[in-house]
Amino acid sequence: MSPSTAALNRRHAGRLLGALVALGARDAVLSPGSRNTPLVLAMEALTRGGADLTLTDVLDERAAAFFALGLARRSGRPVILSCTSGSAGAHYLPALTEASASGVPLIVLTADRPAELLGVGAPQTLDQTRLFGPFVRMFLDLSEPAEDRDGPGLEHAAARAWDAASGANPGPVHLNLPFREPLWDPAVGAEDAPALLRPPPRVLRGRPQLDPAALEALAAQLSASPRGVIVVGPRELAERRGEPDTLPEAVAALAARLGWPVLAEPTSGLRFGPAAPFVVDHADAVLRSEGVGDRLAPSFALRLGQNLSSKATSRWLGRHVGGKTTLVHPAGAWHDPELAAERLIVADPAELIRALLALLPSTPVEPAWGERWRRVNAAAAAALAPLVESGPLWEGQLARRVAEAAPNGALIHVASSMPIRDLDSFALAREAPLTATASRGVNGIDGTLCTALGLAARHDGAAWAILGDLATLHDAGAFVLAANLSRPVTAVVIDNGGGNIFGFLPIGQHPTAFEPHFFTPQALTPTTLARGLGRLVAEVTDVDGLSAALASESARRDGGLGVIVARVDRATNLSQHRACWAAAEAAALAALEGTP
Repeated sequence: MSPSTAALNRRHAGRLLGALVALGARDAVLSPGSRNTPLVLAMEALTRGGADLTLTDVLDERAAAFFALGLARRSGRPVILSCTSGSAGAHYLPALTEASASGVPLIVLTADRPAELLGVGAPQTLDQTRLFGPFVRMFLDLSEPAEDRDGPGLEHAAARAWDAASGANPGPVHLNLPFREPLWDPAVGAEDAPALLRPPPRVLRGRPQLDPAALEALAAQLSASPRGVIVVGPRELAERRGEPDTLPEAVAALAARLGWPVLAEPTSGLRFGPAAPFVVDHADAVLRSEGVGDRLAPSFALRLGQNLSSKATSRWLGRHVGGKTTLVHPAGAWHDPELAAERLIVADPAELIRALLALLPSTPVEPAWGERWRRVNAAAAAALAPLVESGPLWEGQLARRVAEAAPNGALIHVASSMPIRDLDSFALAREAPLTATASRGVNGIDGTLCTALGLAARHDGAAWAILGDLATLHDAGAFVLAANLSRPVTAVVIDNGGGNIFGFLPIGQHPTAFEPHFFTPQALTPTTLARGLGRLVAEVTDVDGLSAALASESARRDGGLGVIVARVDRATNLSQHRACWAAAEAAALAALEGTP
């Protein structure tokens, strides 16, 4: 007797999901629907049968995708993301664009109607073929379950998807799975989990090795460039593949050997940790001045990670090291908007640096170069301290306070607008461990809170987010999601009444268009939204209130989202930023006086 359609659906979905779990999937994020019933039942059968797989149900597909982005970003392994047919999958696109640009591994399973129901007006259908365009590493349109398709094809599809998501160039993958009705029949029992865990093929990848001659040539170039800089932009946690991050120690050793400064932003993994003593934490502030930048012009730049958040540092690099920059990225991503690179090295950065250290001279060629940077950074720090550490509450001060208050091992997810820039400009480097993340792949503010919730779910320690009022309102679905989570997360929301980042741009001077078209004040406030959705909110207007609220949140043990709303006057905020930049420039120029 031939198996029923429901039995074929059960076997088809079970074998695919079983193969993904066997390959290492540990998290799946589901959104309710009908057409993906076989997939949901397969995951439920696996978890009930003892598989190490955690299922999280999220009502809104957009929120689900950003939550999965956070899970995968923190764990470094692909997360399964599954929804029903029709428009549901389209809500994944914003998160997938970030995952694609940042190299975060996701495996998207969209359920679909069978071929005969496409293009004939059947409900809840659209063309899901290559739904996500160029933003996935691979797309497979799997055929409908059938009796004569019982070979190893599903296990092979899972293996290919897993490798495309987590291999040499990590990122999202899309598998489209059509199912015929009945999607489930109570007469068809659940399949035993062990029967689903067939061993799939595996891809084993070694690390790329630089040719010895090329390595020696690079070491010689570094030795001949006494005034070089090491620049480290955002690095994805997934880039570390779940292994201990050895790059901070490697960069610290290279900086000590060469006498070069390290320009590392908070999301690099180097600003807070063992490399902190070598990090110039006020580079953004001092390099806004062309006079300072010209006096600190480098002869070479070694760049790791993604593009910098600091426009000032990026412009300085473009002005001074065109054709004298070497990029290093493990997946071969080209992060060089200044078009300054002479080469891209595809290699593990830490391993490359360790190999270079064996070939470099034991002492710096020009020790005064590193000392010059340390003197400038110390002078800027002294000039900024009274402006940042006292006075009315403003956004740079808030970023510094949150970074200082974060306990060892904490994680801070930062919105990709002013918060990441303020953390870069004003947060002091510290050797105590702290993980900072931001969605800097495509730099969108959407999904900030949902991503933070996903990060927190796989982080062993305190988890905070810093974001503005518009980013909070843009991600209202996070409050619904957070109500169902057990881990405590704290959102520090900067309420300046609108999009204050545009006030730093020339458009901020426009007499009629700036407000409401750019600043965009909203009738609904973050406080009203959070309280309306059942969250407790602490509103603060000064530094003492912020410190007390942070201490209270640090002691909280109940799950879900705690909200601190910091009210900031935008005129004061703008003037404080400008005063800090002017003070840093004056102090840096004074520190450079008399140097060649």
